[in-house]
Amino acid sequence: MTNLHGISQETFDDVIGYEVTNRAVYEKRYRRPTWPEVASGVTIGIGYDLGQASRKQIVSDWEGRLSDGALKAMLSCAGITGKPARELSLKLRDEIDVPWDVALEVYAQRDLPRYIGVCRAHLPGYDALAPSCKGALFSLVLNREPAFDKPGPRYAEMRDIKAAIAKGDLARVPALLRSMKRIWKGTPVEHGLAARREKEAMRWEQGLAEGHPEEHAKLASQGEIVDPDVVAQVQQQLKQLGYYQVGSADGSLTPKGRTEAAILAFRHHEGLPLMPTIDDDLIQALAKAQPPEVAETRANATTDDLRAQGSQTIAFTDKAKAWAGRLFGSSGILGGGGLLALVTDYATQLKGAQDAFGALGITPQMFAAAVVGVLALVLLAACGLGIWYVAHRIEQQRLADYRRGKHP
Repeated sequence: MTNLHGISQETFDDVIGYEVTNRAVYEKRYRRPTWPEVASGVTIGIGYDLGQASRKQIVSDWEGRLSDGALKAMLSCAGITGKPARELSLKLRDEIDVPWDVALEVYAQRDLPRYIGVCRAHLPGYDALAPSCKGALFSLVLNREPAFDKPGPRYAEMRDIKAAIAKGDLARVPALLRSMKRIWKGTPVEHGLAARREKEAMRWEQGLAEGHPEEHAKLASQGEIVDPDVVAQVQQQLKQLGYYQVGSADGSLTPKGRTEAAILAFRHHEGLPLMPTIDDDLIQALAKAQPPEVAETRANATTDDLRAQGSQTIAFTDKAKAWAGRLFGSSGILGGGGLLALVTDYATQLKGAQDAFGALGITPQMFAAAVVGVLALVLLAACGLGIWYVAHRIEQQRLADYRRGKHP
């Protein structure tokens, strides 16, 4: 009996359907290498992407199951994706032949536990999910990799799924799964991946009904997910208007998050209804709005002004510069009578000192030790200079942000 590692039998079978349809279709179309889409590598068995696997993993998964010649051919595909993988899949069709029983064995005994481990490692709260929910995530990660922390609008739904599971907001996940259909719109794989995301969303809802009834009851009140590309555009416009609390323009619109707070602040300023949502009224208002004027005293502020206001950033850079100054030279500015002066004094005297040391009977080894000491002092001085420079850059960035209204 197959060990399903906590997912439902239905979701286990779903993935076989997504990847190869069924055994009859597999025998006809998938026993030999294929190339599914633009970003894929050479694919064998039940969705096993050789381009995404390391040579070590390929050996671990397939050695002893296929001939040495087939394994060698598979190893040549490791790390190769895109158009080169398409050409390689055609070239190797006569060298790699994976019988159905072998494909199913690798899928059940190697892929399944590996990707379940990936889900568990990346998703806090995974173990508490119902089997159908776990299976939906297994399918998602097998298809898209564990992109739950990747930046940018393309991975907004993945990040939001991770956040929703961590918070226990499980009713939000089906809409996020369906929202991903946008990514492949107009591509050759649109139909297949759209259907896969829809089925995963339905399995998730099934899991809520079976294991999380309180979250299942919330499904009817869940709204649609705003296109992350639109969210990213709104975030960028808000930042340009001085609403820096919005954070990065990453396309994520999480409930009660930073973007919602910035939207509410903008709506309040513009006299719009106080709803943390993106609609036509908000988009039109953003297009017409002008950045707030910055007071002349603020636009011409100095570091001393921020220091007088008790800026924590300036207090930190002051301490860092003082510490760096003690290493490099003086406690306040570069130069002075610290290590820099000491290094300079030693370095200018070394050549003449070598003769003097010889006259005093000091050996070359002792002189070499003195040189090492000077070099150590040079290294300490360089560290001090580096620390001072970084602190200065932080200070200048903080001042620039304040002058344009980014911080209070």
